[in-house]
Amino acid sequence: MRDSKLVQTLLQLDKAERNRFKKFLMSPFFNSDSNLIAIFDFIEGFLSKKQEDLPDKKILWEKLFKSVPYDDIRSRKYFSDILKLLNQFLSFDFYQNDPITQDLFLLETINNRKLGGLANNSMKNARNHLAAKPLQNAQTYLQRYQLERNYYEVLNVEDNRKIRSNLDDINVNLDIFYFSEKLRIFCTALALQTVSAHRYAITYQEEILEIIEKKGFDNVPSVMVYAKLLRLFTNPSDEDNYFSLRQSVSESSLLFPKNELTEVYSIIINYATIQINNGNSKFLSDLFDFYKEVVSQNILLEDQSFSPWHFRNIVVIGLRLKEFSWIEDFINAYAPLLPENQRENALTFNLAQLYFYQKKYDLVIKTLQSVEYDDYTYNLNSKTILICTYYNTGETDALFFLLDSFRAFLNRNKNIPEERKNLYRNFISFTKKLAKLTPKDEKSKIKLTLELQQTNNVASKNWLLEKLAEL
Repeated sequence: MRDSKLVQTLLQLDKAERNRFKKFLMSPFFNSDSNLIAIFDFIEGFLSKKQEDLPDKKILWEKLFKSVPYDDIRSRKYFSDILKLLNQFLSFDFYQNDPITQDLFLLETINNRKLGGLANNSMKNARNHLAAKPLQNAQTYLQRYQLERNYYEVLNVEDNRKIRSNLDDINVNLDIFYFSEKLRIFCTALALQTVSAHRYAITYQEEILEIIEKKGFDNVPSVMVYAKLLRLFTNPSDEDNYFSLRQSVSESSLLFPKNELTEVYSIIINYATIQINNGNSKFLSDLFDFYKEVVSQNILLEDQSFSPWHFRNIVVIGLRLKEFSWIEDFINAYAPLLPENQRENALTFNLAQLYFYQKKYDLVIKTLQSVEYDDYTYNLNSKTILICTYYNTGETDALFFLLDSFRAFLNRNKNIPEERKNLYRNFISFTKKLAKLTPKDEKSKIKLTLELQQTNNVASKNWLLEKLAEL
């Protein structure tokens, strides 16, 4: 019974929602079958006590219907009926908590039933509800368009020519909805194309951008934010557009729902990260400031869980900027919010990174020396940090032992892509050569530096070059 769609759906509702569903079931307006209420009460008795194992349907049947022989078809019908009512309840619950949806249906009903006397007051209430709505995204303009369109039908302007119609309002809201949503779809499609082989038909992109530039939508954030976001893809070298977008998003973040902000922020972060990886250091501090802004808004939390990718990115950027105190606080505050299966790995590794940047090498060794990660990425990075630590502390024996064991790890691990292995094999090779150099051997130093500069596929290449320069 636990695997049934009904029980699985009920498990996703909280106690208050299940209580409201019970009232819904008990209302004769929605349900007249007392058996459905009894079955729900039986299931809820287990769910409310958080008992893992629910009895099967036959035991439920014996409890509720006693001497009546078990009828599987009838039992399935009861469960199906409760599920249908649950679907109705979810729709009704949403409707009850959304006054604008109620306004839309009311105006449509007024028009269909020719109740024109209710129209003006209903439209006034609807406009007040929309004016009080903080969000100003495409969905809001769609609702405005729908309300104005329904009101136009109620006014019956074609039969009453003395009335000035609301066609201007209909047209403006439709335009803003269309351009906002179309630009958002463009951005979503282009973002997906960067991470998958799928390609999407992106129609009228240039025409829409041209219209927006000519007509001017500067005061409409839902259009301008996505227009600037689109230019990150179409004209990535335009850095002024990026910083203008950053300002626009900071000023209008409260006007977008969280799911849209998450999309926008992800594209901005990815763009800035690519710029940093390409050596454009001016984006480093800006991205760190942006991350701090995003973290303060809890945008990166999904179901109270923090993204491991963003967690690591924030730590790396903060360490490069020497924001040690802030990063330490961030690690301690947000590591507990990482997915449970990645939490311990992320905590130990990122703390080790922090200690390395702070030159607390004894803590790096203590944190990483006996740790073996399940995720090979953590293993690669942690071994690299340990190697750098042993070199910095002059622990030559430990350094060469780890370099050899690291190479063996790469050779025997079948999950690591070959290209990735070569990246670290080159790191091992150059680190060994570096460790064998003497400060007075200028000729060998120059030769190794040139060889390193001409080799592209090397992990921690900047660190190796820094150490050569220090000799």
